[in-house]
This record gives sequence, structure tokens and C-alpha cells, in this order.
Amino acid sequence: MKRFFAWITALLMLLSLAACSSTQTSTAAASQQASTSETGKSENELLAEENDILAANNALWEKVFASMDKNVTDTTLSSNYGDILMSALDHAKDQFTDEEYAALKADADKIREIETQIAALPQDEAASQSMAQTASTFPQFEGKDLDGNSVSSSLFADNAFTVVNFWFSGCKPCVDEMDDLNALNQRIQEQGGEVIGINTETLDGNADNIAAAKQILEQAGAAFRNIYFDSASDAGKFALGIMAFPTTCVVDRQGNIVGEPIMGGIDNEDNAATLQKLIDEALAQSQQ
Repeated sequence: MKRFFAWITALLMLLSLAACSSTQTSTAAASQQASTSETGKSENELLAEENDILAANNALWEKVFASMDKNVTDTTLSSNYGDILMSALDHAKDQFTDEEYAALKADADKIREIETQIAALPQDEAASQSMAQTASTFPQFEGKDLDGNSVSSSLFADNAFTVVNFWFSGCKPCVDEMDDLNALNQRIQEQGGEVIGINTETLDGNADNIAAAKQILEQAGAAFRNIYFDSASDAGKFALGIMAFPTTCVVDRQGNIVGEPIMGGIDNEDNAATLQKLIDEALAQSQQ
């Protein structure tokens, strides 16, 4: 289900995490109603088809995406998304049976064809301007934490800054950094900051996945809030678009993403240093 992250992040950051050439899904309504492909399908309909293709073999694709954090480059991400998937699949080929590999290859081929259709769609100028204006904003949401308490994107306004960590339960690097994230949460609370976790498997309130996530957090001694929301919402689409796990970003009081999302664990020294710079920047902005 991880379709959207490459081009969403390129728009979100207006910089170089790299992007597919197709446009972002969480655009203004004008772009949602814009042009259709030669098959008569809109961009959103084509993107929905891609999600359905990936969702059919979601457990297998999770293995592929888990291996992408060290192999995603600006060059590969500027390509057709089907080619990106195929490259990642070949890298992780030894994890799959011949039958599984064939099924995933067929998925990548279908997505390559859909991406070609999306790339051929005329671009709407007003929609492009709207994307540029909203590109750096974390999508608004209403949801719950893992204990069932209501939450919304208003939490950003309540914090001087918020560190948002995307993870899933089967991701070992994600689980390994939970104690670091908990320590970070305790440290930044004095500055008015907070760590928020978003386990992409808990979206839509999946009870079994929520229980699994809570068990992981408990075993790691991690007490920071984890939240979920509707997978069909803009925030849900954003979360389901993460291609490399874990991914962490810093959001300021206005809900704007500060700098670029960090791909990989914050237990990595370089990533930790980058995260601290983003926190310092967000904190400085909140004090102005």
C-alpha cells in the first residue's frame, strides 16, 4: 500500500528526497476533478487502482518496502514507480518463493502501465499552484490514540513542535528505535515538544494490529502517544505512502513539516544529528 511517499515528499519538501513525475493525491479539489486518461479514468481513480494492486499482496510488499531504506536514491525515485518497485523487488528477491516473486513482478508491471497513463495526464495550472501552497503542511486528521482517546491535528498547535515517527510492527529497525524515541519524548517535553508514533498497520482502528503495536511499545518501555486515523483520509494516504521505514519528520505549531523527513532510525548518529537540527529550527520558529 506504499504508493505515495516518493512524490508526496518531493512536494512536501520542495527539495530532493526525489519524486515520481506524477502529481500528489492530496491536492485541491480542482486537481481531483481535473483531466482523465485515455481510458476515461481520472488520476485519483488510477492511483486507487495502484493501491488496490499493492493491497492484494500487502504482506509481501511490506517485505520489499522494509528493504528499501538503504536503497532509495534520487535517481531511482525519479523513475516510473513501477520501475522503482521492480528494482526493490529484485533486491529482495531471495526473500520470496518463485510464485511470490512472479506475483509481485506482475504487480509492478501493472503499476508501470498505470504510471504511464498518469504521466500522460494534462496538468492543471491552478491545481499545481494549490499543491505548491499546501506542499509543506501535514494533512489534517481526526483519529484516536491506541487507548481509544480522540485526537486530531490540533495537537500540533498544542506543542511547540512535534516529532512524528512512522513505523509498522514487522519493521525491526522501527522496533529497535522505540527506546530512543521514548527517551527523546521525555527530553523534549521540557521544551514543549512531543513524539507521536503512527503505526501504519493500525489505521482504521484494526484491533489486532493495535494490540500488536501496544505490546511492542510496552516491551520497549515506550510511553509516547501513538495515533491512527482513517486510511482514506489525506493523512491516511500520506501515511500509507511511506516507502522506507522508519521515517521521522518534525512538524511545527502551525502544522508545517520542517525540512525533510528523515529516512531510517534516529538511533543512527547522523539521523539523530539531523533530527536535532530540525527540532532546533522548529523550536526557534515557535519562540518568534
